[in-house]
Amino acid sequence: MMVTLICLPYAGGSAQVYKRWTGKLHPSVRLVPVELSGRGSRMGQPFYRNVAEAVQDVLPLVREAALGGGSYALFGHSMGSLLAYELLHALREENRPLPVAAFLSGRGAPHCEHEQRRRIHELPDDAFLEEVKGLGGMPAELFQHRELLELFMPILRADFKLVGEYEAQPRKPLPLRLTILSGKTDSTVKGSLSDWEPYAAGGCDRFLFEGGHFFVHEQEKDVVALLNKTLTQVPALL
Repeated sequence: MMVTLICLPYAGGSAQVYKRWTGKLHPSVRLVPVELSGRGSRMGQPFYRNVAEAVQDVLPLVREAALGGGSYALFGHSMGSLLAYELLHALREENRPLPVAAFLSGRGAPHCEHEQRRRIHELPDDAFLEEVKGLGGMPAELFQHRELLELFMPILRADFKLVGEYEAQPRKPLPLRLTILSGKTDSTVKGSLSDWEPYAAGGCDRFLFEGGHFFVHEQEKDVVALLNKTLTQVPALL
């Protein structure tokens, strides 16, 4: 059975960050990296003003997968994890079929993140860039070339604004089981991974990987292996 894996990028990322998984995922998994507005192939389009606007933009693509007759799954890292979480609620509110698997990576449970959220996007350029550098994952040459910085700075600020101004709303638990991924030394994840448990009626599977916030790249082989193992067992999930 073919499974469509829809992947949502982290702040500053584009669809390209997941295209490196092409050829590494199981042949039964069809990779669909999401291109968010304002970057990559959608460069020049307006940035989202808030999370709700981002969700409404991505929702048609997910609806298509949900109604296409096959199975689908969601994967999001960091900001992408937040978007995936909100997409799940939007799909439930529309009574759409939910994914057979939902992978939320590199972000703490909504209430934990809300209690300790930071408005990094409001910092002056130098301080803002130091914060971004501290996360890792960005190529060093990006910070050494003014032309590249001028291209990426608006994207980064827009994404960090999206995350920094997000307010989690109390909701009923999602009627599925979540898969939560994190790096063992990721200091950006607030709270414990077990704090995700109340957000899913089916509970959570939690996986820790060596590395920090960008373990998805540092431990790509192990992350892809987890995706393949989970998604090739889809018939057992239905």
